Amino acid sequence: MTNVIDNIKNYALEANGSRNQGMELDASDAQTDARLDRTIKELQERLRARKLELEKQLRVIKRAYEEMTPEKPDMPSIDSALPTLLATRTIKLSILSTKQDIELSQSHLESCNRQIDREESQLTDFKTLSTSLAARTVRLQTAQEQKEGRSSSDKAKELLRVKNKRKQDFQREIKMLQKALDNFVEQHLAAMLAAEELGGPVVGELADVDEDMLTAGFSNQGKPKTSRKEMTASGEAKRQRRIDEIWGSGDETPHENEKDAAAEEVRKLLVELFEARGGYVELKRDSAVARFVVRAKVAQFHPKDAKRLRLIDFARELDA
Repeated sequence: MTNVIDNIKNYALEANGSRNQGMELDASDAQTDARLDRTIKELQERLRARKLELEKQLRVIKRAYEEMTPEKPDMPSIDSALPTLLATRTIKLSILSTKQDIELSQSHLESCNRQIDREESQLTDFKTLSTSLAARTVRLQTAQEQKEGRSSSDKAKELLRVKNKRKQDFQREIKMLQKALDNFVEQHLAAMLAAEELGGPVVGELADVDEDMLTAGFSNQGKPKTSRKEMTASGEAKRQRRIDEIWGSGDETPHENEKDAAAEEVRKLLVELFEARGGYVELKRDSAVARFVVRAKVAQFHPKDAKRLRLIDFARELDA
């Protein structure tokens, strides 16, 4: 504060000196001191008033701040249900997250188990193949040693015996394959072929084809029609005519249903193809059976005649 008063005095002296330049200096020192004192008092009063005004503003701001700031936060009461609800929500979210993690872990575990099963299966196959090759090698070595000590007649008899044994093995395998093929045709393929022949979906598009679908038939869009609960005599006769028109009558007795007719047609065509020994078979009509064996890449049409069909020569591809 003393520095401020000294600065004010210096400023007042300089200002007074500037006003009085060129004027007569006839005033006394007592008058000059009196004016300076009055000026200092006036400035001090202004400074005091300004200070009071600033303090008043500061008190107003402080009071406003204290009123706007709450003394303590608004927390729920002790008997409020809000903490319980928040805890329940947190636990629920935690449980949901844990379940999702468990599902992901289970999926990953199942994938790993499937991979392990595949690799174990491959390992078993490799071991079986290795054992078979080792046994085959031993048999060949034994046979070679035996041949070296046999006569020509003994060798011829051995070759004939081996040939007959292989023929019997082939015949036995052919019967097993024929039985498996008949079961597959009867249980799965015949119904799907009959559905395609009646205007239904292509074989493989509809896996579950029952007799009711075949009896009711299919729409122009290939969708199964609504089947009737009871078949009248006229309806049964119409159905039998439809079977005879498409598949013809049976070899000995009429076909009982569409599935049996399609099964017999499959067997006949396969027998004809086998007996043709790579040659072409003349088709009586464009049937679902012929289209299926071509799609399955078991047989192929003649390049210039779609009514001629033959088996694909797989042995030639293997020999090549």
